[in-house]
Amino acid sequence: MLRFRATGLVIGLCFFAFLMWFNVDTLREHFGSGPPYFSRTTNMDKWTDPRPGLVMIDVPALLMTGVAIRLFSRRRAERLALESVPEPDAEGPEGLEDQDEPEGDDAPPR
Repeated sequence: MLRFRATGLVIGLCFFAFLMWFNVDTLREHFGSGPPYFSRTTNMDKWTDPRPGLVMIDVPALLMTGVAIRLFSRRRAERLALESVPEPDAEGPEGLEDQDEPEGDDAPPR
């Protein structure tokens, strides 16, 4: 179980790092680090804004992250609830062994 948690954590961190790298790389490629120079301004009519594409990628990623966090917290709450339940006694509940059997015609058949 511990290995699964560690693997899930590593996968989640790698997914987050990849998503951040993708966003930064795309924004840096489109907007650059300085003012536009000649080669950037010659084809400005073909330039597209990268933000709608990034939003289409980031929104599902955020939804997947939210679902993963919710599942993790639910699993943790279930584990804590199971740990809080006491172990049953091997002898059984007290007072059940001395019960009288019903007598008469309305007794259930055995």
